[in-house]
This record gives sequence, C-alpha cells and structure tokens, in this order.
Amino acid sequence: EALDNVVSTDVADRMVLETRRLLDRAARWWLSSRPQPLAVGAEINRFSGVVRALQPKVPELLRGEELDVLNARRDELIADGVPEDLAGRVAALLFTYGLLDVTEVAELAEQEIGVDRERSPLETAELYYALSEHLGINRMLTSVTALERGNRWHALARLALRDDIYLSLRAITLDALRISDPGDPVDAKIEQWERANSSRLARARVALDDIARVGKLDLATLSVATRQLRSMAR
Repeated sequence: EALDNVVSTDVADRMVLETRRLLDRAARWWLSSRPQPLAVGAEINRFSGVVRALQPKVPELLRGEELDVLNARRDELIADGVPEDLAGRVAALLFTYGLLDVTEVAELAEQEIGVDRERSPLETAELYYALSEHLGINRMLTSVTALERGNRWHALARLALRDDIYLSLRAITLDALRISDPGDPVDAKIEQWERANSSRLARARVALDDIARVGKLDLATLSVATRQLRSMAR
C-alpha cells in the first residue's frame, strides 16, 4: 500500500511475484529436506537467526555474473520508481534462498569437524556463494527457468533439475569446508578443494565446458550438466 501511486501496478505485481517465487522454493525445501511432520516452531527457531543475520549481507557475498544480475534487477526497479532500499531487497530475494542450505551446511560441518574448528554461517555463506559463481550455477538455474512450460511434466522436470543443482552446490560446499581451515581465504578454500579432487573434477569440467559452448541449454543438456555437477561432490 505504501507504494500505491508511486509505482505502476505492473511493477508492484513483479515484486509480489518475486516474493512468491522465494516462498514457493522455501516451502518446497522444507517439505523435501526436513523430517515430516514438520515441527514448525523448532524450524523457525533453528533457521531464523542465521537467515536474519545474513540476508542483508547477500549482495556483498555475490560475485561476478550473480552480482551483475542482482545489480541489474535493482537498477531496473529503481528506474521504475521503487525506493532504493526496497529495490535492493527485492532484487536479492531469490539469492537469499541459499541461506537455508548455508544454515544446514554450517551445522553439518561443525558436527563432522568438531567444536575446535567451528564453522560459522558467515564463513559457509562466503564459500557457498563463491562456489556458486565459480561453477556457473546461476546460468544453469536461469536456463532451467527458461525451459518449456507446456504441462505438468515440464514443471516437474524443472523442479527436479533445480533441486539437483542446489543439492550439488550444497554438497560441494560441505566438501570444501571439510578440507579447509576457518581462517583460509575463500578463494584458497576453492583451490584446495579443486586440488584434492583434481582427477574427478577434470572429467566433469571437460563436459561442462562442452555444454557451455552449446549456447541455449535444453532439457537434455541441462540433465547432463546437473549430472556432471553432481559428480563433483563426494
């Protein structure tokens, strides 16, 4: 209501749609990733602190193409009359979805490695978003969104591909945390992970580079790409 007579109905609808996309993905994440029936109160307590603390930092954590996408979305909204602060928050919405995985990965890493090498959610988020850019995750997700929308089966195919991409990014982030120290720079963590898995990653990289040269990705190429991405995680 505060934006009535400030922005057009079309712009307001686009912002509502972006919010609904985030809510839809988050709801499906909880339904597919957490034990059922869902203990709603406990889940809110578990995730809300990390998400609330890291959400404002997401624009600072993004790199390369992903940061360019966020800035372009924000600038477009500002040009349409949306206040700068709100435009920035709306532009970052879908990127904040990853904070659910960040919360879990930080907890898993701490449990596996031990309290003497505590992995903070911020450290995990830095690595998660750096790996996302390094592996070209945004391009894959954008290509999934652009797939045919003809019927229910097309929708289910898009959901499955998107879930596979996020699950692989989550697993790779955990792998990289396992073999790194909290004080290491994020780029050093990625380099160490690549050295430790060089033979497996080399095969996947060749396939992904071939796919990248294709141009527009269809269902077949995206299926192969997600499989190769999944093979990068132990």
